[in-house]
Amino acid sequence: MDFILERGGHKDLQRVYPMMEFDFESWERPTQLEFQAALLKGAELLLLRDGEGRECGYAMMLKSRGAGYVLLGWLGVYPHVRGHGVGGQFLSLMADYYASYKGILLEVTKYPELEKARKLHNFYLRNGYTDVGCEYLLYGEGAALMYRRLLGPEDISADIRGIVRDMYLPLYNEREQEKYIQIK
Repeated sequence: MDFILERGGHKDLQRVYPMMEFDFESWERPTQLEFQAALLKGAELLLLRDGEGRECGYAMMLKSRGAGYVLLGWLGVYPHVRGHGVGGQFLSLMADYYASYKGILLEVTKYPELEKARKLHNFYLRNGYTDVGCEYLLYGEGAALMYRRLLGPEDISADIRGIVRDMYLPLYNEREQEKYIQIK
């Protein structure tokens, strides 16, 4: 089946946010109002549609302004299409969509404690992502920070603090970032 990516807006976020509440724990999901504000500051909501125009998934993306990276913050594939390779196709379409960027980063929360997190980590490894060489805490919980190189360098470990800071600016100011994100 063929899929396309479409950029969503504020009304789409109102429709999609209840699915985000289903897919993500409250501690790892900003409020709808925070996401709405992030959209005004350059974040993007991507919608995955099948060949007949039916919505099949979403991704909330935080884009850096100067560093040339994008954070795949929240990704969901709808239950009616899960388990059929749609997630991998979604990631491939995102790589094409952001082909002019240096790379795409993502976070796998509660890794490696939870089996679900280990499965997600392996899924992203199979789809071209690698681990960034750092210890990463998100909202006080251990997380795996992963990277898919597009036009950037293979290893971004030395620059990761600046890259993450820049990507999160549409959502959190620097003081809030210090509270929510720790990189060692």
